[in-house]
Amino acid sequence: MKTAVRIVDYGRGPQLENNRLTVMDVFYYLHRGRDWDFIHMALPRLSRDEFDAVVDYVDEHRQELIEADERVEEFYRRGREEQTRKGLDGRLAGIESPEERYAILLKELHRQKALKAERNGDHAAR
Repeated sequence: MKTAVRIVDYGRGPQLENNRLTVMDVFYYLHRGRDWDFIHMALPRLSRDEFDAVVDYVDEHRQELIEADERVEEFYRRGREEQTRKGLDGRLAGIESPEERYAILLKELHRQKALKAERNGDHAAR
């Protein structure tokens, strides 16, 4: 028996009623041509019934979701440009994976904190 899955909006945009995943979390992959198997690997808490509910929602709201996705991509593009202006571009050039970018930025943050601590006389912070 298929359970009814509802899409609701608690203020973060449309999301699955009993799950913190938003429609945009799933739409990101759908819009880029990913299938159920790939999406389930990326979002393992997503059930097949929930996926099907999101697909139905996407079918009804495709254009507004595409526009929202474009706004999100523009936000990320501006963030990458800002990182370039701050001189991080050499280490981040060509890296599109958010996980890889995060790891590089985290390492840079730790490096800057250690330099600041050393300037302040805390040589143990290395």
